[in-house]
Amino acid sequence: ANVKTFSNCVTAFAALVCAGSLAAHHSISMIEITAPIWVKGTVVRYEIVNPHTMIELEERTDGAQVIRWTVEGPIIGRIQRMGVDASFLKAGDVIELCGFRRKRQGLDSKTAEPGVLPPYIHGHLLVLPNGRMRPWGPYGKLENCVRPEDRAAAWVEFLNDDSLARELWCNGESVPNRAELTAVAAEIHAGLTTPCATGGGR
Repeated sequence: ANVKTFSNCVTAFAALVCAGSLAAHHSISMIEITAPIWVKGTVVRYEIVNPHTMIELEERTDGAQVIRWTVEGPIIGRIQRMGVDASFLKAGDVIELCGFRRKRQGLDSKTAEPGVLPPYIHGHLLVLPNGRMRPWGPYGKLENCVRPEDRAAAWVEFLNDDSLARELWCNGESVPNRAELTAVAAEIHAGLTTPCATGGGR
C-alpha cells in the first residue's frame, strides 16, 4: 500500500508540474524560492524517477505528530551529472533538508484544503547522516538556507569544495529582510575562494 501511495503521489505531482511543457521546466514558477523551511526526518523511500528524483521523509514533531513529506529533487539528467545513484540514500537514514514549498496558487484546488499546504517540498540542500551538506534540487538560492546558528566556516568549506553548491549560492533571489543573517552571510561570502560574479550573487 505504501508503494502504491508513493507512486500515486509521484504520478500526481508529475502531472501537475508537467502540465503544458515538461521541457520548459515551468515548475520553478510554482515554488516559493524566498521562503526556506527546514525539515528533519527519516528516509522512508528514495527513488530516481522521471521527471524528478523523489524522497519520502517521515518527520516526528515535538507533539509526537508524524508528517510524511514528499521531497522533489533533481531531474534524472542532472542527478546523473552529480554522480548520484540509487544507493545515495537508504530507508532509515536520518537527514535534514532545506527546501521550498509550492506557492498556494500552484496547488490543485480540487484536492488541496483551503489554507493548508500539503507536505510537499522542493529539496534544495541535504544534510546527510554524517553531517555533510550536499546540494540537491536546483530551484532556490543556497544563501537562503543559512540559519542564524550556522557556523560560517562550515559553509565556506562546503562551498569551496563543491562547484555546484557555489553556483547555487551565487545565483538566485535572496530572501528579503533577514537582517539576523547579514553578518553570517557576509562572512561566508568573504571566505569564498572564487567570489561570486558581480550581479550573480549579492
